[in-house]
Amino acid sequence: MPQAVVLELAGEKRPHHLGRYAHGLFFELLARLDPDLAGKLHEAPRKPFTLSPLAGRSGGIFLRFAFLDDALFGPFLEALLAAAPEGLALGEDRFVLKRVLATPEGHPLAGAMTWEALVNAPARREIRLRFLTPTVFVASKPGGRTRYVPLPDPRLILNSLLAKWQQGPYPYNPKEEAALKNAFELDTEVSFFRGLRFHRLQAGKGFFPGFTGTVGLKLWSESLEVKQALGRLERLAFFSGVGAKTPYGMGLAVAEVGPPKLET
Repeated sequence: MPQAVVLELAGEKRPHHLGRYAHGLFFELLARLDPDLAGKLHEAPRKPFTLSPLAGRSGGIFLRFAFLDDALFGPFLEALLAAAPEGLALGEDRFVLKRVLATPEGHPLAGAMTWEALVNAPARREIRLRFLTPTVFVASKPGGRTRYVPLPDPRLILNSLLAKWQQGPYPYNPKEEAALKNAFELDTEVSFFRGLRFHRLQAGKGFFPGFTGTVGLKLWSESLEVKQALGRLERLAFFSGVGAKTPYGMGLAVAEVGPPKLET
């Protein structure tokens, strides 16, 4: 069951490289409990978790961890609670775990949803996603070179979410997946945007470009299957993140409700 929790930590100062330190903390905790699981996860090309440092009050830190895999959430929580009495290391400093917020009542970016609820999400012709942390996509170039795309391209957004959906228990078969990718490329467009900003964020050992802001995506296809997929992916984004480097704090996105406001 996809789940998102927010940790509230207290310490003397906020680390400068919080995303990288939080990534290290996650694997340190997991390695204490299950070194084999930590090793396999570290080598996996696609990570079934995301993390996001969140804005907090002076002296306080909020870290959001989201999981697509029940088998990962349980060990993480167990290791977290076992290590909490000695303090949690972020870089050279240790922080006190004050609260684990696991419901929307505790924090709006926490919560859980079953895969069955995601499968039965309402079909949508248009979705609106608010990108809270810088988001970037990886695209290949001739010769095997890597290109980073910090733009809200509908095809890149939806293909990223589809790849994450395919990691779950209800993947589309190859023919269905190919049809969805075709619809995302040919029949989907940006319907509006608001507050788009360009950023450059440290994620791991490097700095990467990314965008934040709200983007509306509209589907022109009349296919019910594609509309159903759009509804599912909109809900999945809350847990999976969007784009590259999501285990380092990039690509945090939430569905935005209410009428769109056109950018002028």
